[in-house]
Amino acid sequence: MDRYVFLTLAVGDGYGGLEHRASTALICSRADLPTKASAQSKDKSDGYIQFLGLCSHEYFHTWNVKRIKPAVFAPYDLQVENYSPLLWLFEGFTSYYDDLMLVRAGVISEAAYFKLLGKTIGSVLRGAGRTKQSVAESSFDAWTKYYRQDENAANSIISYYTKGSLIALAFDLTIRAKSEGKKSLDDVMQALWQRFGRDFYEGAALGRGITPAEVEALFDEISGSRLKPFFEKHIRGTEDLPLAKLLAPFGVTIKDERKSGKPSFDANLGRDGNDCKLSVVHAGGAAHRSGLSAGDILVAVDGLRVTATNLESLLGRYAVGDTVEVHAFRRDELMTFKLKLQGERIPTVTLALDATRKKANGPLRPSAAR
Repeated sequence: MDRYVFLTLAVGDGYGGLEHRASTALICSRADLPTKASAQSKDKSDGYIQFLGLCSHEYFHTWNVKRIKPAVFAPYDLQVENYSPLLWLFEGFTSYYDDLMLVRAGVISEAAYFKLLGKTIGSVLRGAGRTKQSVAESSFDAWTKYYRQDENAANSIISYYTKGSLIALAFDLTIRAKSEGKKSLDDVMQALWQRFGRDFYEGAALGRGITPAEVEALFDEISGSRLKPFFEKHIRGTEDLPLAKLLAPFGVTIKDERKSGKPSFDANLGRDGNDCKLSVVHAGGAAHRSGLSAGDILVAVDGLRVTATNLESLLGRYAVGDTVEVHAFRRDELMTFKLKLQGERIPTVTLALDATRKKANGPLRPSAAR
């Protein structure tokens, strides 16, 4: 295009974007944007990096989804929902490339990129829903489940954005390793553009979308490998991705540095005025095993009042394995629970270069054949 517009609405608290063919409409928090003073600094805030990632994500959609698109999106039927099992490719791969493009362009450092990647890995491993729903199912069910999430969503669904981005990483690492650096996921994306996207460039009526079978065949062709087992396990199935094994040949190690000695309810907390409300109770966690449910309002722990901000300090008096008495309101009924505190189950994933192993040419740079 000759002109591309980033239309940004800065608000007190907000985040999101919607791609168009030569523009994007963004929402961001004012606090995420740099001040004149901070703009001169080499160190970018986490909020600003998140905003840059949003810009990169929606811009990448110019090619991946606005031109390259699922067959069922060509043309769109704007009167009904359009169902596709391929959103892991169109949103997930875009989520992979958004931060990758920032580090390739030198906008963020390798350390910042590893931090973002570790956060994504941790968020995927956090939810029990990843063992119950595949990304193909999540893609198809987007209209009925992903965009209609309730308090149990973390236990029942997986995000085709986050796990889709890790699938892209796994494909990229696999192709690079098997081709000894001569090919990468970039080659797959370029083939998608040449065969299924370029004809859409001049107008939405030209060209055609890609089917799930054509996606799988194209991956096999470009990679030179038979990838059906990967599709069965990680796209149509729910197996966790072997990222530590895939990253090791590139000199990158993964560690989980969660504070297992820190007592936890294993629940997400929200506010209801000055009260502490359980917004998500994770399956199998301490709160879940005690009988607490999402929506319960915590009143006291061992007779001491719980507020919207003091639960962590209250639990600091205990050790993992201790049992506490919890009072909580469920609607208008005061209930009592015996809760055995557990160690922190939220993965804190960090990635680092291992100096003793082979180091890749930066974090997933374009393949050597380019």
